[in-house]
This record gives sequence, structure tokens and C-alpha cells, in this order.
Amino acid sequence: MADEERRKTLLDIESRLVDHPFPPQLVVENTSYCNLKCIHCSHREMIREQRHMDRSLWNKIVEEVGRESPKCEVWPTFYGEAFILGNELWDRLDYAASVGCENLVLNSNGTLLDRDDNIEKILRSPLKRFILSLDGLSKETFEHIRAKAKYDEVYPMVEELCRRRMERGQIYPTITAQFSVMKENAHEAAGYYEFWSARGAEVKIRPMLEWTATGTVRTDTIDHNTQFRIACPWSNNTMAIHQNGKVVACAVDYEGMFEAGNVRDKSVKELWDILGEKVRKPHREHRWRDIPNICKGCGDWQVAGAQYEEEKVEGTRPFWYDEKKAAKPATAAAGAAE
Repeated sequence: MADEERRKTLLDIESRLVDHPFPPQLVVENTSYCNLKCIHCSHREMIREQRHMDRSLWNKIVEEVGRESPKCEVWPTFYGEAFILGNELWDRLDYAASVGCENLVLNSNGTLLDRDDNIEKILRSPLKRFILSLDGLSKETFEHIRAKAKYDEVYPMVEELCRRRMERGQIYPTITAQFSVMKENAHEAAGYYEFWSARGAEVKIRPMLEWTATGTVRTDTIDHNTQFRIACPWSNNTMAIHQNGKVVACAVDYEGMFEAGNVRDKSVKELWDILGEKVRKPHREHRWRDIPNICKGCGDWQVAGAQYEEEKVEGTRPFWYDEKKAAKPATAAAGAAE
């Protein structure tokens, strides 16, 4: 890896990885359906089955989280658009909150905000954070990247969501406008930040990833020939569950090429421990021959990192944010990245 500053940043991220007793972030695929064909996402070429997760399975997962680790970040999406679930989505979120889950985070492409009074449902929900992946400021760039989405439908509804939240002086959920940097949109990043900040949204800018490089998605920011490597932050910090209960290597193992087991048969904690032995431990010990095959060809660890503003609302940053802030002087807190 030629970029020495990036190497130092990655080594700093690796130095703070610890083996958590329970997943600090749990990504649960309530549905694997998506209504877009985005150019930087491998969903358009995914071959595994698309369906909704059984409600009983979701209940089992969140009941354990509520008992064992209420502050675990629970994301009810992985490789699908959650709003496709309709009213069932809000029932599932309400149930998770009722059994003790305190940190619910939802991400969306924003295309269905205009249906079923979804803006009001977001604002009335138990969500701590609501993240919208938009990835473009101009109509041309947005519609090129977010293939099948319509700028004139999505942008006004996101602005309306921000307006209503600010008008009410509402704290939760915070609204985050996410921007994955790629060659097609890099020139719009600064303008995007200004646009959404002016509307009361927080802005998250992150490097584009390749979804394990098992599909055709590629980014120039990943070096596939480097001999340098760190323990992967994705696999160390996140547990990902497909709609059928399958626990995979990490939150970018979209096709499920590694399987630790199934939450139908084992608890979240048991499967997290299995991931510890088969994935996290060999990564942290740099036993590269022993990591899963899907990890060996994956370079997404190189783009671990997202730029966040200094925290404005308590409890609305990823779990690692407070750890990083505590590890450095207070003046370094702004612009924390991971």
C-alpha cells in the first residue's frame, strides 16, 4: 500500500480492535429484496434467494439482544430495502424496542418515503438513527449511481423529513445523509455536505467498498496487490445474519460464502463465539492462512472508515466512536473516522 497516511490510519484502527463478548453491532436481514440496481452494489448480481425473514426468527434475535446486550446496535437491514416490508417493518422495530433493544439503526435508499405515511412513522419510531444512502448531489449523478431511483421523488421527501424533524425540535431519530465516495461523485462531496448540513441532517462520508470482490464491483481505492494487511474491522466488530438465519463472515459477505451456523439452531452469543474462533482470532493474530477463503481475496478492510462530525446528539454514533474519542485528546474528536 503506497499511501503511508492511509496505512497509519488503518494501523490505528487495528490497534483498537478488541474481542467483544457480544456483537457490538448486529446486522439482521429482515428482507433481501431491493428495488434499485445501484452501480456500486452487488445486489444487482446476487444469486441467493430473495425473501423476507420469518417474524419468529426476528423476535428470537431481538429478545436475546434485549436480555444480553441492550445497547448493541441493531440494524434491521443488510442487503435489502427495509421499507419493502411495509407496516411489518414498524411492527418489528416496535417489538425490538419493547423487549429491551435500545439502539436501533435503520438505513434506506429513500425511494419509498412517500408511501404509507412513512415520514411520520420514522419520526414516531424507536429508532436512534435513520440513515439515507443518497451518494449524489446533482440529479444526473444521483440517478446514475442510484439506478432506478428518481431524484425528483427522493430528494424532496428527504428534505421534508428533515424539515418536520427540525420543526418539532425532535432529538431521535437523527437523520444521516450518507455519501459513498467513488469516481462518479467525488466532485460533489463538498457540496453534498453543505446541502444536507443546511437542512439539519448529519452527513456521513465513507469510502466505497467492493463487497468482498466476489462480484464485479471495484474501486480504485483498494490495492489488490499489497502485502500489507490488518485484522479486518468489519469481521471483528459486526455480526451479520441473512434472512434465512444464516450467520455469515461479516456485513459485506452478501452472498454468504462463509457460514458460522444458523440462529434457528443456536443463540446469537454462541454463533458470535464461533465467529471468534474461525474469523476474528486468526485475523487479529495475523494468521492469514487460517482466515476464511472469502477473506483472503477481500480488500474491503482497506476502506474501513467514515467521516463523522463531532457528535451532536448523545448515543447516535457507532459503538467505536466513544472508544476513539476517549483514546485521543478532545480536540481530535471532530471528524473521527472508522
